[in-house]
Amino acid sequence: MSDSGNPTLRSERGILTELQVDERYPTFGSATPPVALPVAPGFVNLVSVTLTVDDSTDRVWVNGTVGWYATFSAVGVAEATFQILRDGTVVYETRQSVNSATAVPTTVNVHNVAHCEHVDTTPVAYPTRVTYTLRAQASVANVFTAGPVTLSAAEIERNPVG
Repeated sequence: MSDSGNPTLRSERGILTELQVDERYPTFGSATPPVALPVAPGFVNLVSVTLTVDDSTDRVWVNGTVGWYATFSAVGVAEATFQILRDGTVVYETRQSVNSATAVPTTVNVHNVAHCEHVDTTPVAYPTRVTYTLRAQASVANVFTAGPVTLSAAEIERNPVG
């Protein structure tokens, strides 16, 4: 879109562009069989998106969701770490835990949903293609995702001045 000579019309300013989405597993149960999260220090890459950043003042909004669960057969705690990487470098990390507080006669699954949202303000030499990857690991065995697993990224154009 161009300004067409009109100073009040701003092209690509303060808006999201270049939206890219990877909905690898869009709903619970869509990852069949469930994807095991490896025990630290290993990670599993869950989803990736690539977009073009075309201006050094642009930023990138990244939004990921991972439905995950741990299977317990006794009292315990399981922790999962989720990272967003930009071309292989960690730009965001969060951890969550679930627990089974009481002894159970059989195995039980305890579910949680991780929501990862980040605005990457790292300047880039433009234009350039940038890849964001959402990956995960667990503190113990028997931690899985069966979906949803999604990752979205969009370029945030510079806001107008004044």
